[in-house]
Amino acid sequence: MYDVLIIGAGPGGMTAAIYTQRANLKTAMIEKAAPGGYMLSTWEIENYAGVGVVSGFELSDKMFKHTQELGAEYLYGDVTKIESDGNIKKVHTAEGKVHEAKAVIIASGTVPRSVGAPGEDKFISKGISFCAVCDGAFFKDKHVIVLGGGNSALDEAIYLTTMNVRVTVVNILPDLQADKGTVEKAKKNDMIDFILGHEVASFNGEDKLEGVTIRDVKTKDEKDLDVQGAFIFIGQIPNSDFVKDLGITDERGYIKANERMETGIPGIYAIGDVIQKNLRQIVTAAADGSIASQQVSKYIEGLDD
Repeated sequence: MYDVLIIGAGPGGMTAAIYTQRANLKTAMIEKAAPGGYMLSTWEIENYAGVGVVSGFELSDKMFKHTQELGAEYLYGDVTKIESDGNIKKVHTAEGKVHEAKAVIIASGTVPRSVGAPGEDKFISKGISFCAVCDGAFFKDKHVIVLGGGNSALDEAIYLTTMNVRVTVVNILPDLQADKGTVEKAKKNDMIDFILGHEVASFNGEDKLEGVTIRDVKTKDEKDLDVQGAFIFIGQIPNSDFVKDLGITDERGYIKANERMETGIPGIYAIGDVIQKNLRQIVTAAADGSIASQQVSKYIEGLDD
């Protein structure tokens, strides 16, 4: 029996663990991958106060070590269901385990959105990737496309060029959505070019990705690009299937939480990218974690009275 179980060990989950453990609450984080979440695959972080420019891996490692120094437990598991049985919450995992706690903080984040074009499923890990930091080295001296026009897409495009990868950024919209500084940095990079107002019609090849067909959104004209890789950064989908039966998500799957990070079920809280919010950043996830942990402390004190 734990006081609090935290589902996910990204910046929000790890911050929450630091706070609840310091409040003398028996705390465990359940994570199905490595600590850090989406932050782990980020090449450079420049906007987290106090650390300057840092890699996502380095910041993830620092946060995780902090949780371990304080004594928070780390459990591997892929959560499939949460049951609320009065004052006890039961967290089920795909491995067949059931963990019990007085309170649960959901910090499960998001997963990359796929394109849905023919050939995509076939070539995932065979030329298609959702993580430049993870797979960029495999494409040294090659030509790839990066799909998307936001900060993530351009940051990853810039990172790929540091390994001598030639990049074509393809965006479905006629302009780029990244902030001005990032756009200027990308446009000044001689190894990056841009095709805007186009979508992917198909991913092509036999045993591995050998090219991509793109389509002009307005004219519907198609053309083939001779590329050896495709990196997809077109948005995220909330990782919330395991709570779909609890009635706490909106029509897109994001969890509904108030300013105290409370869901509609007492004792279940949600934080970070998986909740309805306007800004999804490391700092906002961490802030959510600190707020939720304070509310959890008050909630558990009420149970013990």
